[in-house]
Amino acid sequence: MTDKQLAALTSSIYLSRLTLAGESVDTDDKRLRASGLYPDWTPGKYKTGDIYNADGQTWECFQAYDNAVYPDIHPEKSAWYTFNRPLHGTSPETARPFVPVQGAHDIYRTGEYMIWSDGLIYRCTQDTNFSPDEYPAAWEK
Repeated sequence: MTDKQLAALTSSIYLSRLTLAGESVDTDDKRLRASGLYPDWTPGKYKTGDIYNADGQTWECFQAYDNAVYPDIHPEKSAWYTFNRPLHGTSPETARPFVPVQGAHDIYRTGEYMIWSDGLIYRCTQDTNFSPDEYPAAWEK
């Protein structure tokens, strides 16, 4: 079984349990736990609320775009952040690599987790748009 297949299976089990409990996937943390079921990003047309995986992250489109019209909207380009935001987990299990904050739509909030460049998991102790190197007081290992 590949890592991608295992992620899809784990996500399916999680989603099934939520459904049986009468819950929905309504938070970033729940979306991250179900991330194995989201498609990988490919060039195309996206609408607000679409969720997909790219570069080890799970992203939400917060401003609709058509990549055919605007080819610079791509995970490796700066325009990406104008239209997409990374989802942030609220548990060590849903921590994803740190993504530099671009605006109010993607700041790290108190209680969210991320994986820093040293490979360790950090918890945000106060809302911040800074990394642990830029403002260590906002993070704890």
